[in-house]
Amino acid sequence: MSVPDTAQADVELRLRADLANLPVVRGVSATVAMGADFTVDEIDDLRLAVDEVCSQLITLAAPGALLDCRFHLDADGIRFRASTRSRDGRPPATDSFGWHVLRTLADEVDAGVGEGVRPPVHIVIRKVRGH
Repeated sequence: MSVPDTAQADVELRLRADLANLPVVRGVSATVAMGADFTVDEIDDLRLAVDEVCSQLITLAAPGALLDCRFHLDADGIRFRASTRSRDGRPPATDSFGWHVLRTLADEVDAGVGEGVRPPVHIVIRKVRGH
């Protein structure tokens, strides 16, 4: 299977920042990875990493906040970015077990917090096909 044209390959989701919505994001991640010709193990790794990203952000989210997710396909992998409005401006804990899991499952991991009263907080991961 060939990778689709990256200009049209992005998949975006916007849903309530609630743990009940994790199955939706996990399902979309698996579908996107299958379409990008990832192996079964790579699909599982991406699905677990996406679950961890979203779980971490949901715990940091302000009440009623939305979770914005974007899958971007490129020539050799998938970049996933999720963001939400932070309850208190704290960044994701990079010394946690969950962060260690992310660094194990994904080829690249990054996080950040914007500015403001309820600043946006985001996590970005990248999974390379064949890695």
